[in-house]
Amino acid sequence: MFTLSFDRGHRVLMARVGGIFASNDMSHLDDAVIRFLSRQHDDSGVRGIYDFTDVQAIAVPASKFVERGLRPPIVRGLRILVAPAGASEGFGRSFGNQQRTAGNSEPMLVATLSEAYAVVGLESPNFEPVEQL
Repeated sequence: MFTLSFDRGHRVLMARVGGIFASNDMSHLDDAVIRFLSRQHDDSGVRGIYDFTDVQAIAVPASKFVERGLRPPIVRGLRILVAPAGASEGFGRSFGNQQRTAGNSEPMLVATLSEAYAVVGLESPNFEPVEQL
């Protein structure tokens, strides 16, 4: 399960993920982000926050995880992965390692959403839901 929202003023796309994060969730999230960015006139300045705070477990096979990690990032600007200690933290570190191995920039890993906001300079965020087609 995930939701997407966008702060137009700061050009930050946020994906909030919860529950059990499985392979099909990863694919659906990627597809939703691609659709959103395709509707933007200029996606070069968009930054991404992927909030895994409410993830209870990661259920993605290692092969699928490696395959996704080796592909280029969808959001080309700064990417921040909010991954508290636990399953999502290990997922975040592993994903970053895969991105680096593929020659891509790694997402920044933080433990809280407030840390992610500080990194992108969000003092008064104004996230609006993104309609998912």
